[in-house]
Amino acid sequence: MAQKFVVANINHCARSQDLLHQSLAQWSIEICVVTEPYLIPERENWAGDKDGTVAVVTNTSANSPPFKSVRKGHGCVATRIGEIEEIGVYFSPNRLFSEFEVYMAQLGVFLSGCNRRDNIIVAGDLNAKSVAWGSPATDVQGELVEDWVVANGLTIMNRGTVHTCVRRHGGSIVDITFASPALAPRILDWKVVTDAETLSDHRYVRFDLTLPNLPRAVPTAPLVELGPRWALKRLDRETLVLASLVESWSPEPDCVNPDNEAEWFGGAMSHICDSAMPSKGTAASHCCALVVPRTCSPKGGLCHG
Repeated sequence: MAQKFVVANINHCARSQDLLHQSLAQWSIEICVVTEPYLIPERENWAGDKDGTVAVVTNTSANSPPFKSVRKGHGCVATRIGEIEEIGVYFSPNRLFSEFEVYMAQLGVFLSGCNRRDNIIVAGDLNAKSVAWGSPATDVQGELVEDWVVANGLTIMNRGTVHTCVRRHGGSIVDITFASPALAPRILDWKVVTDAETLSDHRYVRFDLTLPNLPRAVPTAPLVELGPRWALKRLDRETLVLASLVESWSPEPDCVNPDNEAEWFGGAMSHICDSAMPSKGTAASHCCALVVPRTCSPKGGLCHG
């Protein structure tokens, strides 16, 4: 069994909103994030933000779970639906980058108010482009969102390079879906729907969330805070090569023991990275720097970057 999701930008169009309702019924969609709605009706299955720019909708005909709680912000709305914390987001492309910086900072605070950090889905339209979610290039907004995703421990669920927004002179990928790592493996078949009419310049995004096989009887382990991170954009490649050569001269451990080998390799990688680039704490302040998390074990285990 799975819950069916749709993300849609209907560009403030009444006919597009009517068509969306038909599509939700036709596909038996249970949860939908709508950005730029024509209007947000006063109904129990609609939850909108303070500005009327984004809403989360449940499908009563598909027996969707009711909202357990609703929190409203500017350009964001958080709802608890069953076990899921669904957050709808929208930021206009006509606003300044300085406003976008403030918005993303506030969105981080908004995210911290979720009761269940392991069951979060963030979806909507941030009007930010990044190669991380399929765009051919990354803009300054995309760099900031990349950093925000890392800082909040989320996983990017976008797949492929199909445009989510299509216009006469080209297209873009600005509709995004992020999820907490514990939830990400259960999100299946994320896709941009190219064969459905929307009456908008945006296409629908669909994905399924598989339901757990058993009730959640035990509490989940607390999230482990990320350790130090390196500022990848300040990487000195020449120093990286030299540090690698120097580290290769160190005596290798007894490879018969996998634990010793992993400990040696993890320590070597940390030394190389420390030599070739500063950690985030010592890097020059740059709000858009993309950083690589250092996830070494306390004993110097394997680092992933």
